[in-house]
This record gives sequence, structure tokens and C-alpha cells, in this order.
Amino acid sequence: MSPHWAFVAMPGVRYEFARSDPISFAPAKKLYFFELLVGPVYTIRFTPAFVLKLPLWYYYMGYPVNATDDFYYSHNIEFLPIVELKTDKLTLTSRTIFHNTIYATVYETMEERRGYGLVVREMLKLDYRFNETLSLVIAEELFWGIIEDSDAPTHVLGYWPRGFQMNRVYTGLNIRVGPHYMISPQYVYETSYDSGLVVGENHYVYVTFTRVLKLF
Repeated sequence: MSPHWAFVAMPGVRYEFARSDPISFAPAKKLYFFELLVGPVYTIRFTPAFVLKLPLWYYYMGYPVNATDDFYYSHNIEFLPIVELKTDKLTLTSRTIFHNTIYATVYETMEERRGYGLVVREMLKLDYRFNETLSLVIAEELFWGIIEDSDAPTHVLGYWPRGFQMNRVYTGLNIRVGPHYMISPQYVYETSYDSGLVVGENHYVYVTFTRVLKLF
């Protein structure tokens, strides 16, 4: 909207086509997650190589449960300061997400649904640009539960427990198609933890489509 202000709207969906589960032989979850992020971003360019971005977003998370026809959702507020250091070819990015959950329908009573929980997600990302069209992306993201809700039990679809919960490693490409479009396919390796022990490993393919509309 201006050299300093932007507005972001980002919907997302996750669908599990297949699952390898030799213990429980659970079927694929199929459609299991919707999301919508909307909100402003304020950008400060100290130098061409040093940029600070301050997004503040509303985040809707929806969870269809196909086996029971239930549908859970949560309301969240995201504050995610982003620091970028750039050279001609390399961009190093630090992104810290303060994920604030304020309402979650996975709980039965209204007292449990309304609350507050905080998860901090720290990502370090390296972007190597081969040319104006193609760049390589490598990143790692850590998930920490910081504040547990005082009235509701911890739940992955609601208020998370304290402590180290998850790690994600990303590798992929950013492919620019003209000045305003970008396609970003990524492979993601995710490990989940409970009391410091690995309790789950997942492999994902993420594909993000970006459209930038400049009004100035």
C-alpha cells in the first residue's frame, strides 16, 4: 500500500493423500486443516541490506475431523518480527512468531475455550539467489510452548503445553514468474517431541503461490 505498509491475506489448506503407519495402520487423514492469515505489515528499511518487518495478523485455524464429522477451530493473534540481511546473492532471515491463542473449540465448556496460550516459533532461513528467476531456500524452525492456559488442559488443537514441541527443516525453491508472481515448492521434515523424546516424524511437500499487488 506504500513503501512502509502492506496488507497480507494468505489462505491455506492441507490434505493427506497417503500415510505409512505400521503400528496403528491408520488411514490417510484426507482434508484435515484450513487456515487464513490476514493483517498489516510495517517495513523499516535501515539500509538496502538491512530490513525489519513487523507483521501483526489474525490467524484462523480450522480442523475438520473426517472420522466423526466434527469441526474444531481456533482464533489466534500472530506477531512476527522479521529481520533480513541481504547481499547480492544471499539473504539471511530471522523470523520469530509469537502465536497467541485466545479461543479454541476443541474444549467442551466456554470457560475452557476462552483463554490464552503462547507458542514461540523461531525460524532461521537462508535464501541463495541464482538469478532473477530462481533461488534456493534452506530453513529450520523451532516450536516452543511458553505459556499454558490456566483453565484448559493442553491440546495440540488448542492451548499447547510448555517446552520444546517441534522442529521443522525446509528445503525448496522460489521461482519468480514475472514481477508479481512466485511459486515456492518445498520439502519439509518435521519431528515432534514430548519431554525431550521424539514422538513423531512427518514428511511434507508445501507449495505456496504468491501474488504481489503494488499500489504505489
